Amino acid sequence: MNSTRTLIFGIFVLVRCKLTAAQVIALAKPLGISATNVKSHLTRMVNEEALRRSGPVRQAVYWPSQSHSKITEGINARLNETHSEFWDCTWLILMLRMPSNRRQRDTLRASLWFDGFRPSAPNTFVRPAWPLNWTLHKARQYLAAARGTSMRGKFISKIEMSDAITSYNLNPLDREATRLATWINTRRIQSHAKNSAAFALQLKVGGLVARLVGHDPRLPPEIWGTRTGTRNLVRAFRKFETRIAPLSQVFLDAVIRTTRR
Repeated sequence: MNSTRTLIFGIFVLVRCKLTAAQVIALAKPLGISATNVKSHLTRMVNEEALRRSGPVRQAVYWPSQSHSKITEGINARLNETHSEFWDCTWLILMLRMPSNRRQRDTLRASLWFDGFRPSAPNTFVRPAWPLNWTLHKARQYLAAARGTSMRGKFISKIEMSDAITSYNLNPLDREATRLATWINTRRIQSHAKNSAAFALQLKVGGLVARLVGHDPRLPPEIWGTRTGTRNLVRAFRKFETRIAPLSQVFLDAVIRTTRR
């Protein structure tokens, strides 16, 4: 999804309700996205199954598809992670019968990657069994979709566990999260700023955070070790949201009220 479509999708994530094209156009205006561009992207996003559409052409409403809603839920889960659950050092192994259809196979692999499962052998994927209930729920979902088998346990040797951790390549992610957290902390929000500008900034920052957090494999603190970039990013983003949300909400409410069908 390109940057313009990411911003448009971010509008739906922020608003959390179905929107008409007129409402999306009004909300996208502070972002510098033209009405023609919005309409074009809405059509493409429906065709690509990122959005759903219902109703007559001129009065149609749009909302995120189920697959993209799951991505949003996954990102929100990472942003709200408390890291308080103890990890017992067990890992979950999935051995799946991958779909013969290439598109379905690629979609499944992308979903596994997003959920922190890394390939260790052909059609075999592993991740820490943490948070435990969430991980087991995900395993059941994948087994229902692709069939296969799953096991939970500890690696026999430290070398095997080290190789599994190395597959996450956490250092670049940690550095990028640190840079983004620093940048967010330097954003100055003036109380007299235009509400539309606050809304645009909230979407821009939220999009950058979502894009990076989407690469977070959701791992226990024991694996992150001294790498605190993602935790610092979440703290910076929460602080930023607390300051900017009231200003942004004024603009959002006004647009929804004046464009209501």
